[in-house]
Amino acid sequence: MIEQPLLSVVVPTLNRPQAIVDLVHDFQTQDYPRFEMIVVDASTAENIQLADIAKNDSRLRVIRITTGGTCVARNTGVRAAQGAIIVFTDDDVRLADNKFLLAHSSHYDDENIAGVGGRVLDVNQELNREQTGPVCRVTKTGRIYPNATSTVSQDINAPRGGNMSFRKQIIVDVGMFDEQFRGNAMREETDFSLRVVEAGWRIVFEPRASLTHLALAGGSRTADRLTWYRDFFFNENYFFLKHFPNRYLPMLLVRKARAMAACWLYYGHGKISWLLAPWQSFAQAKKLVHTSRA
Repeated sequence: MIEQPLLSVVVPTLNRPQAIVDLVHDFQTQDYPRFEMIVVDASTAENIQLADIAKNDSRLRVIRITTGGTCVARNTGVRAAQGAIIVFTDDDVRLADNKFLLAHSSHYDDENIAGVGGRVLDVNQELNREQTGPVCRVTKTGRIYPNATSTVSQDINAPRGGNMSFRKQIIVDVGMFDEQFRGNAMREETDFSLRVVEAGWRIVFEPRASLTHLALAGGSRTADRLTWYRDFFFNENYFFLKHFPNRYLPMLLVRKARAMAACWLYYGHGKISWLLAPWQSFAQAKKLVHTSRA
C-alpha cells in the first residue's frame, strides 16, 4: 500500500480569532491520515483559544509574526512546512466535508501537476456575480476570470488563493510569493500561479476540494478606503506589468474604469487626491517592475 504524502496546511490569519478556530476544527475532522496545520498569525493579540488547541493537537503549529502581509505569511508557512504538498486557504472559510484534503491530494500521483485549485462558493452575493465565464483563468491580455464554482475537473492557470495547493519544491523553485504586493495582496496568488505555468507545469481544478468563503469583514483589508484603493490599483498594475506587454494596457484601463470612477466620485466625492490615486499607484508599480528588470 502506497503511503499518502504528508500535507502541510498553511493559513495566514489576521484579527479573526473565532473564524480561524472554527476552520482549525474543520481540519481536525479531515479524513486524511498525514497532515499538519500551520497557522501564521499576524493578529494584534495572541489567540488564547488557538494556543490551547495547539497544546492538545500536535498537528497544529501557530507561528506569530508582527510584520508583513499575506505574502510574508504564506512564505513563512512554506518555510516551516514539513510536507511535500502545501495546501493554502484563507482564514474566513469553512470546509464542505471531511474529504477536502483527500481531494487535493488525489492529483499528485501525476508528476506533471504542480498544483490544484479547489471549488469556492462565496456567501457574498456580490462576489458570486463574478462566478461566470472560464474557470480560474487569466487570458493572454490579462483579463482574470475568478470563477471557481464549476463541477468539472480541468486545467487552469489561476486558482483562487483561498483554496489551492502546490508542491513545496515548485513553490521554492519559482521564487515563492512576491512580497512586493501590498495591503490585502490582491493578485499575489495569480502572479504566483502564472509563474508556475510559465515554468512548464500544470495546475488542475478539482471540484471535490470544495469550501465556502465567508468574506468576513476585517482581516487584511484596511479600514481606510483611500489606502485600500491605492493598494488595489498598485497590485492590479504590478501584476499586469509583470506578465503582459504594454500594448494591452488600454484593455486594463477599460476593465478598471468602473473602479477608478468609484474611487474618485463615490468614495472620494470628487476630491483630487482620490482622482490621482490610481495613476500614482500605476507609476509606483511601473517603477518597481522596471527596477526589478534592470
